[in-house]
Amino acid sequence: MSQAVITLIILAVAIVLFVSDKLPMGLVAFMVPVALYFTGIIEADDIFTCVINSNVILILGMCVIGAAFFKTGMAYKTSQFLLKYTKSERGLILVITLLSGIMSGFVSNSGTVAVLLPIVMGIAAGSNIKPIKLLMPLVIGATIGVDVTIIGSPGNLIAKNTIEEISNGSMTVSFFEYAKIGIPTLIVVAIFLFFFGSKLINDREAGNEALQEPDYSSVPKWHGTLTIVVLVLTIAGMVLTDYVDFLPPMHVTACCGAIVLVLFGVLSQKEAFASFEMLTVFMLAFMMPLRTALNDTGAGKMIADAVISVTGQSSPMIIMASLWILTWALTQVMSNTAACTLLCPIAWTIAESLGADPRAVVIAVFIASSVAVCTPMAIPANSMIIGPGNVRFKDFLKPGLAVSLVCFIVSMILLPIFYPFY
Repeated sequence: MSQAVITLIILAVAIVLFVSDKLPMGLVAFMVPVALYFTGIIEADDIFTCVINSNVILILGMCVIGAAFFKTGMAYKTSQFLLKYTKSERGLILVITLLSGIMSGFVSNSGTVAVLLPIVMGIAAGSNIKPIKLLMPLVIGATIGVDVTIIGSPGNLIAKNTIEEISNGSMTVSFFEYAKIGIPTLIVVAIFLFFFGSKLINDREAGNEALQEPDYSSVPKWHGTLTIVVLVLTIAGMVLTDYVDFLPPMHVTACCGAIVLVLFGVLSQKEAFASFEMLTVFMLAFMMPLRTALNDTGAGKMIADAVISVTGQSSPMIIMASLWILTWALTQVMSNTAACTLLCPIAWTIAESLGADPRAVVIAVFIASSVAVCTPMAIPANSMIIGPGNVRFKDFLKPGLAVSLVCFIVSMILLPIFYPFY
């Protein structure tokens, strides 16, 4: 049996395990490179080399900064300030979608929802609005908003890593690279929900789950000020790193920000370590050898040839749309990180076999992986609103499908403009 076939079998088993959710996702991610080693596809050193990948270090540094942003109450105070200027249901839907989207572009979408949840519930009660009418825009905005920056979600970094590694550095992804698609998508989705959200979202009385607003009175004010300064300077450093020669790489900038926050006691060492999203690290680091194996053994080309044989010599636009829909469908029932990890290298290979610029197709895959809005189990943030809003499985379907269609249309229009195929 050829190495390419063995790699494809390992890929298929990984997909089945991710979709079935029978084993922990991190365990499956770790099993993949181990299986590749014992079948002779990769060397032992290749299993762990990617643990020190710059994108892995970047996400660890940003985990610490994000944790400080939440711990000091800066996220909570910012959202309270912005939400007190509108009272109508439509206005609240618009503001909540945009606010949660912007916040999740710089910190985790789960953290964004966790912070905004008690505020939104309080506003809904005070405005006599059914909580579900505001909670659905909250999770939709937080989910779509991750596409604004490269640090919004693990999928963003997976796409970045795929583009930079496979192109051997000839193509780079800047901090706001995805904002070309992410910001217009977030704005269009917010406007769409402004006009149609109330009709699409089912009426549902509030749940019985009580939410207490967090108390930040014991947090020194200077902790919050320092956190804001560090966050702003870190993001500025990341944005300018491609334009100013003396600035360090993005992952070093993130680490410097994290060091300052721990050094001044905003977070303890234990809290900094606890903020690490180790599942993300496992998915990002230990699935990279599979991507390399797909490329080196020719398994990726076999998949590309199979896709092309089915679709014919279709245009890159049709291939991109097909992969967008496939990724989106998988994301509703499995981890969006896993879907992005599995399909980004395949998307690259397919586009390359057509002689097209692979960036548009790879970015299409990661954009589709972030539109996890149709089921409560698509991402953890979705499940957070089930109890407080008395939200049921079917409540996600109608607004989720409508928003997904909007995101698909915006993606298909903008991607070929910013990343021409030829």
